[in-house]
Parts: sequence; C-alpha cells; structure tokens
Amino acid sequence: MSLPVLMDDLVDRIIIRFPPEEPELLVRASLVCKRWCRLISDPAFRRRFRKLHRAPPMLGVFCTRHSVSSFVPTSSVPLPHAMRSNWRAIDSRHGRVLLRSLPWGHDFLVLSAGNLLVWDPITDEQCPLPKLPDQLFSRVPCTWTAAVLCAAADGVCDHIDCHSGGSFLVVFMCTAAREAFTCVYSSETGAWSEPTSAKLRHAEETSLIRLPRTNYRQIALVKMVDGRLGFSGVHESKLYLWSREAGSEKYAGWAQSQVIDLETLLRPLGTLMDSLDVICFVDGVAAIFSGTDEVFAIDLKSGRITKIGELMGINNIVPYMSFYTPALVAAATGGGPRA
Repeated sequence: MSLPVLMDDLVDRIIIRFPPEEPELLVRASLVCKRWCRLISDPAFRRRFRKLHRAPPMLGVFCTRHSVSSFVPTSSVPLPHAMRSNWRAIDSRHGRVLLRSLPWGHDFLVLSAGNLLVWDPITDEQCPLPKLPDQLFSRVPCTWTAAVLCAAADGVCDHIDCHSGGSFLVVFMCTAAREAFTCVYSSETGAWSEPTSAKLRHAEETSLIRLPRTNYRQIALVKMVDGRLGFSGVHESKLYLWSREAGSEKYAGWAQSQVIDLETLLRPLGTLMDSLDVICFVDGVAAIFSGTDEVFAIDLKSGRITKIGELMGINNIVPYMSFYTPALVAAATGGGPRA
C-alpha cells in the first residue's frame, strides 16, 4: 500500500470521530490540503460520519421576535444560507425546516399558493407548497398548525440523510369552533390530499388525554425515543420527562421516565433557579425559560447549553438539528485550500 493511501486511511479514521456538534473542526480540516478536502467533501465520508454518530447535533435555533425570524447558531459555524426576513419557521425535523410567509396570521389563512415552504438550510434547496384545498377555509375563524415529516414509515428510514433528496410529508391541521380539518402534502405527488374532518366535543380540542397531577406551570409535548407520546415540565430546578404507557386507550397511563437536574447545568452560568419553565422540547433539545427573562437551549444528548437571549418579544422557538459537513467543491477539484 502506498504512503498517500495509508495516510488517507489514517486521516479518515481520525476525522470521522470528530464530534458532530463542532462542525468547525471539519471545516478547518478540509482547508489543510486538497487531499483532506476531497476526503471530507466525499458523499461517502459524509454518510459514514452520520452513520457513526447517529444522532444529529443541534446547530442552532430559529427564533421569531416581533414577527422577524432569525437563526441563533450554537456552534462557531453559522448556516451557509441566511434566514429570509419575510418567512417564519414553524417546524423542523430531520434537517428540513417548514416556513410560512409572514402575511399569515394566527387565526386566519390567505388563499394563495406559496404560503408554506420546505427549506434545507444547508443546501438552500426550497420546495414551495401549492395552494391548500378550498375546503379548509369553509369555517372561519380557525387556528392552525403544521409539521414536516420524513415520508418513510417508522423503522424504514434511519433519517441519516433522508433530507438530501428524500421524499417528505407536510401535515396541516386547522380547527374551527367544533370541527377539525386535516390534509397531507406529499413531495412525491406534489399535491395535497383531500381534507378529512372530525367533529370535536369541545372547541379547539381533537381528543382528551388526561395528565397526571403535577406542579408544573407549563408543559411541552415530547416524542420519546421509541415513538411514544410524552411530555415534560419543570419543578424545583428539575426537568421531568413522562412517557405514555402501552395499553388500550381506556387503560393507558403515564410513567415518569427521566429526571434532569437543571441546577447542575445552569448554575455555573449564573442563572437564577427560581421560576424555570420548559418552552418546547424537540428531539432531545429543551428550551428552558428562567425567571430572569433568559431562554436557554439544552441539548440533552451532548449536554451543550446555548443562551438564546431575552424572552422579551420572542413568541416562537424552533430548534434545528442536522449534520453539517463542508462540501468545498472548488478546493476539492483543484482550486486549492484558498479557493
């Protein structure tokens, strides 16, 4: 085996173990020489890197303050493509972000195409969604929510790189006084499904799931690792996670699955421990609000803590989790590290 090939193999074994939550290390390594840049830019390396580390890191959070959305990075490498000022992030999953145009209000919809957009912040790939079915607007006023999902069934996709050319779904639901409407967009068909509706027993409620007695002032829903429904809340400087126990709908219950000491994580930052609340919890990342009007994003997988800023004016937080590996084509094809 020649020395360059041997060196490439050793470099590969070392670089592939770089922590994914520090993508700046890969950027620096890619600028050492053209050989290293070609190695890191190779799609095969990127897939091996993601497969080894499995869980993508939190690269930052999308915040909406006074109707203006921005991205707050949690690493020294910001997103390659900037957030557009006239769009607001409403959901993110598996490297994709679901955006809505700002003319939409919370309690009304605009009958036009292009109000929803699925965006990959790493590659800047965009997929404007077509106009929603007219049946969704038969009841006004209404409130709505939406989510972007991988189109593969649970257990089929490992979600390592499904956002790169893979198919996706967008689930849209709006609720009126006593009725809920749902439809699904498929990237494979490029169209929305026919809306389905359900009568509600109470306004703004599709089903009733009773929670255990707790002292939490605020809770956030959680998708557990095994796909079960869960929720989280804060009491006396501790973050509690609960999961829905298996069983029939009549006999299903709740079990406390994890307790995390927030004082250990936040006290070194000088954060006051009184009046802590959980704002949202997505894929192992909790957004915590403190009594000093500060918001922190805590990645429970890596233990990394990022101060988002003051809560004043922030009305929406969407954590963004994805692998980031540089693809410096110019340097890899002969332009040199400076290119």
